[in-house]
Amino acid sequence: MRDWQAVLEASSTVPRAKANQWLRAFFLSRYHNPKEARWKCERILAALRYLKRHADSFEKAGYAIASGKGGHVSKYIMSSLYRFFGYVDDAQVNAPPLPKTFIEAAHENEQNEIVI
Repeated sequence: MRDWQAVLEASSTVPRAKANQWLRAFFLSRYHNPKEARWKCERILAALRYLKRHADSFEKAGYAIASGKGGHVSKYIMSSLYRFFGYVDDAQVNAPPLPKTFIEAAHENEQNEIVI
């Protein structure tokens, strides 16, 4: 989850022109195997693209707040996205479930105070 939090924070602080450079440096500093670093980075970026694409659904459910200058993602929705995007195979990453699945998982996480 540390990677996810760092990337979320960087998304609102690192200039867009330097984002790729920041991502590369960050993941290579955390994972010395370049293949592992790339895999972790690609999975987090896939989750963030999904989060952005479905921000309205997550916001309506109360698990995210989006604005033109940034936003906030609850630990519950972040945990449900992490459990999916961090573990499934590539085919599933390219065809993730509907936001309802992640919202239901976030609700369950919240009810049981489960956070990874």
